[in-house]
Amino acid sequence: MKIRIGTRNSKLALIQTSIVIGEITKYFPQVECLVIPIITTGDKITDRNLYDIGGKALFLKEIEEQLSANEIDIGVHSLKDVPGVLPKGLEIAAVLKREDPRDCFVSFRYKSLEELPIGTKLGSSSVRRKILVNAIRPDIEVVQFRGNVNTRLDKLRAGQVDAAILACSGLRRAEWFDPSFCFPIEAHEMLPAAGQGIIGIEIRTDNEVMRTVCAKINHESTWHLAKAERAFLSYLDANCRTPMSAYAIYQQDEIIARYMLSNLEGSKVEYCQKIGAISNAEELGIEAAKELQKFFS
Repeated sequence: MKIRIGTRNSKLALIQTSIVIGEITKYFPQVECLVIPIITTGDKITDRNLYDIGGKALFLKEIEEQLSANEIDIGVHSLKDVPGVLPKGLEIAAVLKREDPRDCFVSFRYKSLEELPIGTKLGSSSVRRKILVNAIRPDIEVVQFRGNVNTRLDKLRAGQVDAAILACSGLRRAEWFDPSFCFPIEAHEMLPAAGQGIIGIEIRTDNEVMRTVCAKINHESTWHLAKAERAFLSYLDANCRTPMSAYAIYQQDEIIARYMLSNLEGSKVEYCQKIGAISNAEELGIEAAKELQKFFS
């Protein structure tokens, strides 16, 4: 059997795809995996804010088109880039074990947000990160910072910005994480995006063969955490213009999930926490969405 795997054509995306292939071949050694790199609209347009051109879904658009057209069998994504509502006929069928979910302060001159001088430029392409950074340091300027992880590190070295916020997971998977310039920010200080640190695998809903493959490689404990986070996203039908966070962990036999919702300006930021049984993971996200939505109606 041959599995055609669609992925973004970036170093990190290809690394994540190789991790997926490793899981597939561990359970299905006879399977041949064919990697199909796809340049997405989000990769082509790097000089404008994502929320001005269609949001994070632009990192999935061409992959999902090929998936729907049966030109590939599965799509591999960073789950934090996957919108809450997917195109008809497609679904996330598996996730892999979560890597470090935290955001990371990256700078060759400073070690934390607190160290930054007033008026410093910090790079980020995420409205969530901009809101949370300015909640801590309203006196620094958060500027647009697009491109692949290695591109952004190059821009940082060139002095285009003094610091940046990137995902720990990408830095670690690509072996770019260096404690001399990478400083993780604890989740209670900067609540991560829904699905951050998780690799998601998308299939056509009617593809039972790929569903069987995904069932085998799915990391069940990460799956339930992702459900608690993505249900929040899905209920709000959120896009890249909506600053929000959702982060769930296990405590013994329960899930503890924290959620954040903000207006675009960051003048109103609301949090809530939900605790519940693993079997009610999705309900936690839905309850949180309903509760926080009331503050913005």
